[in-house]
Amino acid sequence: MKRLVLATGVCALAVLAAISGRWPGPSLAQEGVTVRSQEVSNEFPDGIVFKVDFQSEEPVKEVRFRYAIAPDGSRAYGVPDCSGVTDVQCTFDLESNAQNFLIPGVEITYYWQVKDHAGQTTETEQGRYMYEDDRFDWQNLSEGGLTVWFYDASEDDVRELLTAGRETLERMGALLGTTLDHPVKVFVYDSAQDMEPVVLARQTSPDEGSITLGEVVVSDTAVVARDFSPLDILRHELTHIVMRSAVSGPFGALPAWLEEGVAVYGQSQPMPDMEAALQSAIENNRPFTVRSLSSASAGDGGNVSLFYGQSYSVVRYLIDEHGEEKFRALLAAFREGSQTDDALTQVYGFDQDGLENAWRASVGLPERVIEEGQGPSTRPLPQITPFGVEGGEQQPQEPDEGAAPAPATAEEDDGVPVVALLVVAAVTVAVAAAFAGAAVLVLRRR
Repeated sequence: MKRLVLATGVCALAVLAAISGRWPGPSLAQEGVTVRSQEVSNEFPDGIVFKVDFQSEEPVKEVRFRYAIAPDGSRAYGVPDCSGVTDVQCTFDLESNAQNFLIPGVEITYYWQVKDHAGQTTETEQGRYMYEDDRFDWQNLSEGGLTVWFYDASEDDVRELLTAGRETLERMGALLGTTLDHPVKVFVYDSAQDMEPVVLARQTSPDEGSITLGEVVVSDTAVVARDFSPLDILRHELTHIVMRSAVSGPFGALPAWLEEGVAVYGQSQPMPDMEAALQSAIENNRPFTVRSLSSASAGDGGNVSLFYGQSYSVVRYLIDEHGEEKFRALLAAFREGSQTDDALTQVYGFDQDGLENAWRASVGLPERVIEEGQGPSTRPLPQITPFGVEGGEQQPQEPDEGAAPAPATAEEDDGVPVVALLVVAAVTVAVAAAFAGAAVLVLRRR
């Protein structure tokens, strides 16, 4: 397959595309096709519009827009809107939506593929474009592999976030037995209202009674608002990024109590409402079963506070009672494909029911006996509906390419009349046999 060379210096063109959104033209012609111009238009928050204008000596049979969304997306393609037969203009709208969510900082690599009626296929050189939230004048500070992007915030506040972020990556990396092999980006918004257009949770399960303060959708980027407890929100979200690195592989998601308990463990301390809900449940002998905690997400405030408070307490029990080395061995068992009961039995000698009773004993509760035929849970689950993202743009990847489409991708309260509720919903995304998670930090109004 031959490639159409647009101009010498591909890297320079990629930089031009990312900065100006327009590729120079006319380009060099090859095999009867001349690309006269290409344009890229940032339509934040709705997505990106790509355009190409070219001339072909033969009538054009088909044009495709081929792309990948870094860091988690595999190759995908879309069918653009085109007009003309030999003088052709095409537009492809890469929409940002719940199925193909684009966040600031993601990089799209792409090229156009032209097939004419004579059977000749021509491709442009690959371009690169970084999607941006262009509402603000962004600045950034970096240290090591962490970069914090911000606007309006003072440099001292950002340096405090940067220091807390670096410490979290190092501390949780040591605990979980992993070292990140890629840079990490954090976009800090001045308020949750400013951040709302870049929050996937608002697209998938809007809730007028909540304020989202942090989220991780892709494996190298977090978004954080500064409305409430920003240092612990940052610690929580970065812990999700480290956790994903520690258990990355072609297998299923972790149980929610482990995923979310570790993220709360990454904070300086649990939120006060979590601790209060857990203490009340222990005093009344009404905690959740561990199996109930295996897959859950948000709903009634008391249940959610208990969900995260108890998940944290179970994780802390495993680490404090059995040590960090065994905890890393547990993550390794998950990474190698073990299911929850098998992983626990392999490392600790008990399954989830055994873990529950060991944890209950550690907090002064009597053993819970599961009679034959009794279900795994004796309490209603928290009303947390996991939100899912299906990989893909409009068209699936062709079989001969062998790839699936890219996925669309306690400080002072500043007077916000809310009670802090940490709600972290894990997502499993089918992306070329890998999984990607999303984590959300929410304040819920009272």
